[in-house]
Amino acid sequence: MKKLMILPLLLLAAACGRNKNEMEDDTLTRLSQAVEGNYVDTMTLRLQDFTRQTISNGKLAAVRKSTLRFGTTGTIEQVNFINGQKVREGELIASLDQENASIALAQAENALSKARIDMNDVLIGFGYGDADTSNVPPATMAIARTRSGYDDAEQTYRKALSDLRGTKITAPFSGKVAGIKARVYENAPSEEFCTLIDDSSFEVTFPLLESEIPSVRTGMPVKISPFNNPGKTYTGRITAINPMVDEKGQIQITASVGNSDGNMMDGMNVRVTVEEIIPRQQVVPKSAVVMRDNQDVLFVYQSADSSARWVYVDILMSNSASHVVRVNQERNAQLELGDAVITSGNLNLAHESKVIVRQ
Repeated sequence: MKKLMILPLLLLAAACGRNKNEMEDDTLTRLSQAVEGNYVDTMTLRLQDFTRQTISNGKLAAVRKSTLRFGTTGTIEQVNFINGQKVREGELIASLDQENASIALAQAENALSKARIDMNDVLIGFGYGDADTSNVPPATMAIARTRSGYDDAEQTYRKALSDLRGTKITAPFSGKVAGIKARVYENAPSEEFCTLIDDSSFEVTFPLLESEIPSVRTGMPVKISPFNNPGKTYTGRITAINPMVDEKGQIQITASVGNSDGNMMDGMNVRVTVEEIIPRQQVVPKSAVVMRDNQDVLFVYQSADSSARWVYVDILMSNSASHVVRVNQERNAQLELGDAVITSGNLNLAHESKVIVRQ
């Protein structure tokens, strides 16, 4: 009977021993993981230039853009380009059937020649030969031109010549063809046939608040990112500041930007960042600032005991990557140039937490 009672007790003791060992192993594992998790990166706090950013939205407009149309009516005979295709200055974009215009011009030339002969006959009647009309008085010449119908014939000729030229659309400058409105064998549209866009450079117009204008001036650099590709950045400069405040308290700013890779398009919506350099500031990455007690703090590495001391700070300015900070004097905080500011691994740190600086 006693042997039967002793056996369960031995099994219970063995189980308790195993549980105790497992708990100790688990505790050591957690402590080890906690120590291993406190690896941090640091930077040395120095005075450096800070790029203050003012962000707005704008729209691109080609610096050179022209709507092109035929100068006369008729049937489209050829279209040499398609939308988006590049064209050089002077190249023929499209043309109409020229037969009727050519006939009209030939008839006008004949009529003008006949009118010139009639005008000379009138001048001969006034006693002037047709070899040299420079000595004919203006009043006499006016009578001769009117009686002979020369003025009307000359106007008809000029109109016919213009109509013939109007059967062709040539590029006034190099660019890209856009918005073609008709095809071969269709009648020429009464409105524009296409638009020619010089997409080598653009203007971008964007609004800024009245309070933001004192830090903006012509010549300042801007960065422009298309909404459809925010990772791509183009560099431009402010060219004009409209000296008027609209009903929304905004002022329109214009900047120029080069289309370096040809991917920007007229009318594209973009994000505009105006940058101003502020010298000699205490600049830290945004990742260095965390919240403790509803306050902004930095962690400073203490090499003497490998700990992290938190320092209350005020954020003076920010951009997309960095903050300008100063010590929070109301908290009697201390921060010196040369301090090793922790920039990563600080999210779960407490005051005087032990840390290991990554090499």
